[in-house]
Amino acid sequence: MILDLAAVEPGAAELSRPEAIAVVGSGAAGLAVAMRLEELGRPVVLVESGGDARDGEAIAAAAPLNEGEVVGHSYRGLVDGRQRSLGGATQLWHGQCTRLRDGDLAPRPWLPHSGWPLDLAELEPWYEAAERWFELSGRGYDRARWDEHRRLSPLPWSGDRLLDDFAEYAPLPHLGDRFRQHLRTSPSLLTLVRATAVGVRVEDDRVTGVELRDAAGRELFLTAGTVVIAAGAVESARLLMLSDREGVGLGTGRELTGRYLQDHPVAALLEVEPTRRAWLQDRTSHLFARDARIWPKVRLAPEAQEREQLVAANAVLVHEVDDPELDAVRRVVDALRRRRLPEDLAGDVRLAARAVVPTVRTGWRRWVRGLASGRPASRVRLDVWLEQVPDPESRVTLDPDHRDAFGLPSPRVDWRVSDVEVRTSRTMARWVAEDLRRNGLAEVTELPAMTDDAAWRESVADAFHPAGTTRMSTDPRAGVVDPDLRVHGVRGLYVASSSVFPIAGYANPTLTIVALALRLADHLADRSRQGVGHPA
Repeated sequence: MILDLAAVEPGAAELSRPEAIAVVGSGAAGLAVAMRLEELGRPVVLVESGGDARDGEAIAAAAPLNEGEVVGHSYRGLVDGRQRSLGGATQLWHGQCTRLRDGDLAPRPWLPHSGWPLDLAELEPWYEAAERWFELSGRGYDRARWDEHRRLSPLPWSGDRLLDDFAEYAPLPHLGDRFRQHLRTSPSLLTLVRATAVGVRVEDDRVTGVELRDAAGRELFLTAGTVVIAAGAVESARLLMLSDREGVGLGTGRELTGRYLQDHPVAALLEVEPTRRAWLQDRTSHLFARDARIWPKVRLAPEAQEREQLVAANAVLVHEVDDPELDAVRRVVDALRRRRLPEDLAGDVRLAARAVVPTVRTGWRRWVRGLASGRPASRVRLDVWLEQVPDPESRVTLDPDHRDAFGLPSPRVDWRVSDVEVRTSRTMARWVAEDLRRNGLAEVTELPAMTDDAAWRESVADAFHPAGTTRMSTDPRAGVVDPDLRVHGVRGLYVASSSVFPIAGYANPTLTIVALALRLADHLADRSRQGVGHPA
């Protein structure tokens, strides 16, 4: 059942659920936890700050709650990478999924604060469960994926430095749309919308519930024996800080709350001039096979990372097409998806219509072969996507000088990018260029970011993949949550988010987020079955 918090009276039965698990946030993590707990027979209250993902007015009304101050390096993801609605940021997501690997999880002596307290064997069954949840093929993300496209020879990357890599796209990435009907009709999963969590209440080191505000600012309290914060890396850290009177955080790791903010810096470093444009474009654009859409990429080999003391990274060739008709199609599709009209509706529709016939004619033949549409690119560039060195000074804090609509401190983001990321991106770009030239596939021109540090920092952008702000650790002095995602020192309080990643790797984070969320749901249900009244 979906219920607007404005329709709930203080003290109503919907707000007194000591036996229930309250999940704050209905993005990928929150939906995965809530729906898995529902499947396992546990009562759940899902709390969402926004409303229906189709309600553009509600999304616009909630958007100011995402605002805050950015200091230091530009950080677009604070506002542009977040959405308050059912489905959360997945409503902005294109659906790319891939896994972290052994080398991403293991401590690396040349990278301070690296290493997870979990290994790949522990995550493997949960990755498989997450792939089923997203309806992915489960066929992996490495060189073997070329077997699905035997007509295409793989790019000849030097295996000692560069390796094949793939992302696979979730067929239904917008989870608010995908699960709306289920949430409406579920008898055991209560979803409260337009219900903004502004704090978690703790008594005697045990969580007792969630402090809420409705759209009008009315104060209500949701009693719950267990609380899972699944509000993304910025807001999850902010909620823990808002819940502590000193604005530091809850639990024994409170001093680390908000620290170690990471993202995936994306740097454009090379212009590429293919010698066989169609050949290269077919092997580095989206491919379609059976039940999957995949994107071929290239990643740094672990041995090369260690040898050169680099962070993990991958790279993609981006094929830009100067085509006003296709640009109009994109604007119309994007407007429909966001439920807004294009600025020049008549003009865009007229241009888009011209693209339909030739695109269908050529696209059908290529689709049968599993290839992308095939419009020739006007420009090709190399983008490198980077892991980051965890830095305690890269962080989210509360800004007492700027407050939200409820009078609470807004987030203040200080995102930092290190020289290791700069060096890694240039090293990888140089290796890609050498492999392309050696095999007669392309000539390359270096962009200013390859040699000019100021140009690199001016052009690099975040990928809307925040992580690390409530990092996972076995030692309460080294992190905010334990390997079961429980906040150190607080019984019944958990975090499900990329915020728990100690180091984020370079992989798109959503598949890992859901794997950890499903693992957490089973942990909470197991403790209940073992006779523990409320999970500790």
